[in-house]
Amino acid sequence: MKDSKSRLFETARHLFALKGYQATSTRGIADKARVNISAITYYFDSKLGLYRAVLSDIARRVKNELSDKTTIATDLMNNPETTPQQAQDLLFGLISDLCVLLCSRRLPSEDVVIFLHEYSVPGEAFDTLYQELICPVYENCADLIVKATGDKIDREDAILYTFQLFAQMFVFKSRKQTILQHLNWTEYGEREVEKIITMILEHTRAILALYKNKD
Repeated sequence: MKDSKSRLFETARHLFALKGYQATSTRGIADKARVNISAITYYFDSKLGLYRAVLSDIARRVKNELSDKTTIATDLMNNPETTPQQAQDLLFGLISDLCVLLCSRRLPSEDVVIFLHEYSVPGEAFDTLYQELICPVYENCADLIVKATGDKIDREDAILYTFQLFAQMFVFKSRKQTILQHLNWTEYGEREVEKIITMILEHTRAILALYKNKD
């Protein structure tokens, strides 16, 4: 049988995904986990501390899934001989992996729900998600965009495009049911995810080309 801390953590993850942080009570978490409510304070200090722990775990899972690409990205950016094509290839690989993570079942659906809600409606714990996941991943993407254009895009513009790029990816998850119904898809299978990835990559390729061709 799992210990009290593990039961609290898994119960909280489920309830935060189901109800959201604000609507989830410490009493509800403790009762469903079958532990004394004081255990939340003992293990996590507070409901907010428990929520931060859940967000940190989500960040860890995503970074583990992307570790190969982010490690290579760091190495490429530190190498002065890296070509724009190499940067573009890695950027496209990172985008593809992120799309698969969002649209497939590789990440628990509860993790994706919690992430998208906290990203869209930031709360007290948003800084945990930002510092541990959003900032490093977005910085990697922005660096690759700059390098892929041969340093012809301003870094501020690259960061702004990174936000636009991620918004494109997130919409295919947050509006999944509408998309499935409208296109008469039953699920995001391999074919459907490939179409989504192709569309996002083509749009990104067009943006990169626009800057590459600037005088």
